[in-house]
Amino acid sequence: MTKRLLSRYHLSLAVTTLAMVVILATGCGPGAASTPTPEPVTLRLAFREHTVELQPLVDEFHEEHPWITVELVSTDRFANGIEPLIRSNSIDMFIESSYAIGYAREGLLKPLDDLQLGDWAPIMDDYYAGAWESLRVEGQQWGIPANIDTYVTYVNLDHANALHLELPGPEWTLFEFLELASAMNYPQGLPYLETSNLIGFCTAPDGMDAVIFAYRHGGAIVDSVTNPQVATLDDPRTMESVQWYSDLFNRYEVAPDPEMVRTTFRQGGIYEAQVRGACGVWLGAYSNRGGLDFPFQWTVGWKMLPLPRDSVALNLGNVEGYFIHSACAHPEAAIELVRFLSDRWEAAGTRLPARRSLAESDGYREHVGNDVADVAAGLTGGEIVILPAQAGPSLERVGGEFIRSVQEIVAEDRDARMVLGEAQDRVRTAFQTP
Repeated sequence: MTKRLLSRYHLSLAVTTLAMVVILATGCGPGAASTPTPEPVTLRLAFREHTVELQPLVDEFHEEHPWITVELVSTDRFANGIEPLIRSNSIDMFIESSYAIGYAREGLLKPLDDLQLGDWAPIMDDYYAGAWESLRVEGQQWGIPANIDTYVTYVNLDHANALHLELPGPEWTLFEFLELASAMNYPQGLPYLETSNLIGFCTAPDGMDAVIFAYRHGGAIVDSVTNPQVATLDDPRTMESVQWYSDLFNRYEVAPDPEMVRTTFRQGGIYEAQVRGACGVWLGAYSNRGGLDFPFQWTVGWKMLPLPRDSVALNLGNVEGYFIHSACAHPEAAIELVRFLSDRWEAAGTRLPARRSLAESDGYREHVGNDVADVAAGLTGGEIVILPAQAGPSLERVGGEFIRSVQEIVAEDRDARMVLGEAQDRVRTAFQTP
């Protein structure tokens, strides 16, 4: 009888113990703390169409954060469709160029503090220098870098192959640049297609090319792009570079007459010439490749090369950022989404990932191809000067004077030192407080 009672006791103890294990394991015991289910959240994210494929990324985010639903709002790539959404409080967050920090003055952006950005601290050094600063005003952060764009060289591969040209390698120089432009310069008609002309180097004096060449030669138009205090149009290296640029038109004749461009390509000028395959070599944004950043796809095969080497490995670029609307009811969820996107090169779309490690990753290389990836890898090793979000009237005045001077030097074949010296006199006091 005692043995039977003892066996029943042991069996009861075993069942009770097993039940306690199950209860504790499932967190349902008297002392267990249950994790509350987060309230459902919906975020409306606006972006420009055809710049990035976000749907797979937000689907993946939703799997990890099932209580957060992201509704994508796409706007026309080449129109300003995001602004009405911002002003009508119709979105929670958006991806836009650094110019969007201007909305902060109107109270339309939510400021970001160190606590919110704490998850970025371990990877902050992985971003291109200046990316975060370009989305900051007087110490206040308004956006988180989403991507980078910068300048590269493009070559018309169809005509280069037809002309049996051997293209230079990534360490090519300005001398090789001129050689290639000359070898692809057929303004009177191609030898194998006399009805078609080919411009050796497609460029326009009122564009950014002269500025790019000046800075890579070690020159500058102001003492600091991000905090200009002094105009430097009379910098000897700036003058040398502009003279060389003018010689491309007037001495070497590999660049087109601006009037010819206006009359021949009436819809879009030099950009139309690129799209229609009338250019041999040209400078363009990294995101332009194949027409990704154009209303129309390019009609020819192309190859991307880095900018030709000069005195300094410096490039000019700009940043797009993630911005949170001041009316966003769930900023914590928005920050969670941005942090998720910040780890994925896919979120950069047609542009360069804002983090160097993502630009150098195997997945990104496979996506863009070896030629483009090689150029991207080269960009991670050089300095990219991020152009300011808002130039300000003084910098705009100096920049405008520089462009007008370049146009005059090219059009009239004038001496760059004389013209830029005169321009410097006109803007010498541009940054002085009245």
